[in-house]
Amino acid sequence: MQLILLNQRANPKQKLLTISFNDTDCAYHLSTYKQPLISIVLIAGETLIQRIHNPTLSIPTIYVNGELVVRASS
Repeated sequence: MQLILLNQRANPKQKLLTISFNDTDCAYHLSTYKQPLISIVLIAGETLIQRIHNPTLSIPTIYVNGELVVRASS
């Protein structure tokens, strides 16, 4: 996180993309992509139950929408 903040100060127009876990102490200070964890869990559970009842189902590609959380620079 320190390197990202240092880069933001030195190059404010340059955007760095990072991958991290939501709602960590570090994420509070950065713009993050909030993953819809409840939706992911529900869809995973439904998909698992469907596969248990019908193991020959093809493996689906599933998309869920998250939320970009933009934090003000300090």
